[in-house]
Amino acid sequence: MAKRSKFQLGQAVTMAVALFRIHVLRSRSPLFVSWNITFRCNLHCQYCNAHSARHDEWDVPRILAGLDTLWGLGVRWITFGGGEPFMKDGLGKILSHAKGLGFNVFLSTNGWLASQHRADLVSVDHVNISLDGPREVHDLVRGKGAFDKALEGVDVCREEGVPVSLLCVLSKYNLEHVDEVLRIASERGLTVMFQPATRWLNSSEESNEICPPVEEYRATVARLMELKRNGAPIRNSLGGLEHIAHWPDPTPIWCVAGRLISVLEPDGYVLTCHQAQVGTFLRAKCEDAPLADRFQKAPIPAGCVQCWCSPLVELALLFSLRPSSIINAFRTLLS
Repeated sequence: MAKRSKFQLGQAVTMAVALFRIHVLRSRSPLFVSWNITFRCNLHCQYCNAHSARHDEWDVPRILAGLDTLWGLGVRWITFGGGEPFMKDGLGKILSHAKGLGFNVFLSTNGWLASQHRADLVSVDHVNISLDGPREVHDLVRGKGAFDKALEGVDVCREEGVPVSLLCVLSKYNLEHVDEVLRIASERGLTVMFQPATRWLNSSEESNEICPPVEEYRATVARLMELKRNGAPIRNSLGGLEHIAHWPDPTPIWCVAGRLISVLEPDGYVLTCHQAQVGTFLRAKCEDAPLADRFQKAPIPAGCVQCWCSPLVELALLFSLRPSSIINAFRTLLS
């Protein structure tokens, strides 16, 4: 217990230092990186086009060297995603190296392949598994059997002692099912983060046919705010829910992209934000420059008013010192 408290204190100090560097010194402090190590995926979810993206992938030795560079830059939280990260050959070695360096290691997955990678989970601090509704809804979006495999993934992580949370993407199919998602989470002692499906398919510029109807979506987020106030296991802060309630209307927010967080694509291309640069990065080629230089030269979006990715929203509100987000973050940290 004392070791965990010391670890949590260290995380809080790290974030406080980043706050000082950003707001006082006006410098970049790349604390969080989301690394999509592959775009290969075993599912073809209706709101995601990642499996169609054609990028070269760094091999394991280059990824390990990249992790060394990220640690030297000051990155301390890293999320491995995709596509489906469990489809990356050598994932266990990647996770082990990241944990050995000292990163807080997160994994974002659909859960389907978790049972085949139990040994890899020893190096993971937190797993985030997608759950978009009860079986009939989740499988409609992601494919037959996906619901059962997602919950199997939850069970595998818990059996291995790895904390788990859920991510629910709000689409036209599940607006009436958020209570059911929260019931599933409550029964398993989990929290859920909610965010809207964007108007374009993830990792593309194609129209997203299952993005939610605006008025119905906003009524659902209002319902989530009520449930949050009543103690429902919702991972978003109230401030975060208030922000995403404005989707899809332009809504200003202090931007963390390039200041606190960056995104790495499978070929090592550096994005400051996968939403702000959705059109650019699909056509751009990865520069043959050292990884550290790519981070420093990556452009910071100016005046962005389309931030709907809830993890980014929460970081933006936390580091712009929104009280509800600070309280929410430290409750999460201490849980």
